[in-house]
Amino acid sequence: MKKTNILILAYLPFFLNDFFNIYVTGYPAWVILDYAVRLAIIIFLFIMLSRGDLTRNDLYLKFPATKDFILWTVGTVAVSMAFLYLTEFVFAPYYPKGSVGSVPIDIDSPLFLFDSTIGLVLVGFSEELVCRSLTFSALKDKLSTPQLYIVSAGLFSLMHWSLSTHTLFDAFIYGLIFVPATLATASIWPAVVTHFLVNFVLYNM
Repeated sequence: MKKTNILILAYLPFFLNDFFNIYVTGYPAWVILDYAVRLAIIIFLFIMLSRGDLTRNDLYLKFPATKDFILWTVGTVAVSMAFLYLTEFVFAPYYPKGSVGSVPIDIDSPLFLFDSTIGLVLVGFSEELVCRSLTFSALKDKLSTPQLYIVSAGLFSLMHWSLSTHTLFDAFIYGLIFVPATLATASIWPAVVTHFLVNFVLYNM
């Protein structure tokens, strides 16, 4: 199967998944449905890997050299946290209000501990697999590096289409921030760690 087709098949469930944010108002049901979709996407990609339609390099699964991992992870986290501070505490009052849907988080639910830890690892891993590694592998021969930046960040932003303008803008900027580490190390792990930490801070604000 062509990588572009795999990308479409892997990305589409993420896009459709946002309907849960509109129609599912119960936290347990939302958690089950959201993570079921994410696991299905990961399983699909690993089936493609086992069939030989993708390689580990296509999915940027290798772990980089320890020094590179530390430097790129620390650097990406630092830039991401600086942006998080600006967008959440400085620019937040200026964003348009309202959204189509919302994530029904319930911090008093027994599920919250799972959702804000293991669940967020799954979020970061699944989204980086599709929006960074698979996007790069499928489109690197068709697009220039600046175009890859825009497309990767754009897909990541549109994945959150049901949420607020604030969320869409933030997702686009985070998408841009995550790209350099992935391209420089040929690995998604610095971006996955950063993605998790950003979400963890936002979940616990």
